[in-house]
Amino acid sequence: MAKPSAEGTARDHLSSGRALLQTGHINEAIAELSLASSLDPRLSEANNLLGVAYDRKGMPERARDAYEHAIHESPEDAQTLNNLGFSLYQNGNYRAAVDRLKRAAKLAPNDQRILNNLALAQCRLGKFDDAFKNFSRAGGELTGRLNTAAILERMGRDDEAIKYYEAALRLQPNSSISLRRLAELYRRVGRGDDADATQRQLAKLADDMPVAQN
Repeated sequence: MAKPSAEGTARDHLSSGRALLQTGHINEAIAELSLASSLDPRLSEANNLLGVAYDRKGMPERARDAYEHAIHESPEDAQTLNNLGFSLYQNGNYRAAVDRLKRAAKLAPNDQRILNNLALAQCRLGKFDDAFKNFSRAGGELTGRLNTAAILERMGRDDEAIKYYEAALRLQPNSSISLRRLAELYRRVGRGDDADATQRQLAKLADDMPVAQN
């Protein structure tokens, strides 16, 4: 890989690195963003994007170093905290992920992506009530119930998943998603009568759907 020319300002190399990252040229982006950071160590955006590039390259330790450098210069940058938190989550460091994502959510309380990432990390720590609250803040109560239920189901916690799907069904009685998942889960946990009743409700819902006219 050819080294980028040191000519130009840190912001010139930042702009070039950002464009390369957006087009998937990861190695070239790392070179440009590294140069931008070396020319101006206080340019936090260069280090944030450098962290993103290292994450995409599968180098989480270098990504974390870059994010931490960016946060040192801009401690209230919610997006960098989110990027670091999600990187930690992806690499199994769930407690540290929740810490960074909580800080990000406090700085940007309406950012759906941050709230969803925080909820995902909280699920990994078994904090499903907290996760539900953040999923709901991001997308509303119905979405919060469905998201939490789906994760519980994937983790093999069928009885808990059922409770969240049932609550979702109370919010939206004709939810085919909730009905389908409940029918399968009821069957799985040995609640055959409930599974049959839910299956009949699903069939009735399908029968009641209007037929499209040509």
